[in-house]
Amino acid sequence: MRLFLAAAAIALCGTNALAQNGPVAIGTLPQGSLGYSIAAAVAQVATAKTEIDVRAVGQGGSSVYIPALNQGAIDFATSNIFEAVFATQGSGNFDGSANPNIRVAAMLQPFEVGMMVAADSDIHALSDLKGKPFPVGYIRQRLVGVMQEAVLEAAGLSVDDVDGVPVPNFVEGAKLLAQGTVVGVMLAPGSGVVKQTMSQLPVRFISVIDGDDAAAAVAKSLPGSYVGRVEPSDRLPEITEPVDLIGYQYALLTHADADEDMVYALVKALHENKAALIESHGSFRRFDPAAMATQVDGATFHGGAERFYRETGIWSE
Repeated sequence: MRLFLAAAAIALCGTNALAQNGPVAIGTLPQGSLGYSIAAAVAQVATAKTEIDVRAVGQGGSSVYIPALNQGAIDFATSNIFEAVFATQGSGNFDGSANPNIRVAAMLQPFEVGMMVAADSDIHALSDLKGKPFPVGYIRQRLVGVMQEAVLEAAGLSVDDVDGVPVPNFVEGAKLLAQGTVVGVMLAPGSGVVKQTMSQLPVRFISVIDGDDAAAAVAKSLPGSYVGRVEPSDRLPEITEPVDLIGYQYALLTHADADEDMVYALVKALHENKAALIESHGSFRRFDPAAMATQVDGATFHGGAERFYRETGIWSE
């Protein structure tokens, strides 16, 4: 799969980042995920507002497209900020496999992830998962497993406390939830997968961070994360009460050898076109151009992005 992505990306991107030599790829999660929708919106706006032709390329997971990004087989990718740290350092879901060429281009929007269960479930807290069938493994999306382990450990649990059901990714986990095979799955409210599941089964989210100690433990395990409080709204029927989820910035990543002018032009287009981003996908209502240069220990910004942020005055030393 990794070789397939690299070959496909090279065919897509060509040997030069400029539009006349072929489209530029943004590696991201599969279609139907919120990650794909975000990448597709970035690609649409970048293509419309620059001379660069950009395409979102959905793949099974970041374990495929992050190494391709590191190698320069693709020029951009989307993921959360703590994965950028993990990938760069060779920790977390990239334990022992450092990708030192990963760079941050922009923070795109705040994001929350938590546990989704059936609306009529007796699961109301993480402790209620003990002994219950629950997705584990995530061989194609190891980051989901890392996040799941972080919140379980912060609650005094481990994957050994659940009746583990191996899944390759969260999409399959959601299918098993709809079928009643598992009692929950880790997902992002508002994503296409959540909406698809709700068409088959009413669902709700539960809090995954309970108290300051748990918040500190999760932040240590997932650099740059914080408690993301999500309130009920008409837009999120799956949120039936205020819940505390894993909050973090979802980021646009690039690689160290990406053309500096290309990265500069792309982040400039995003910074100046929030309305167009919102038109492409409503989640960009939460996009804050002034927060695009938010820095996290362990993550390094690309020089082209830093140049633009310094010129704009939002870069902080």
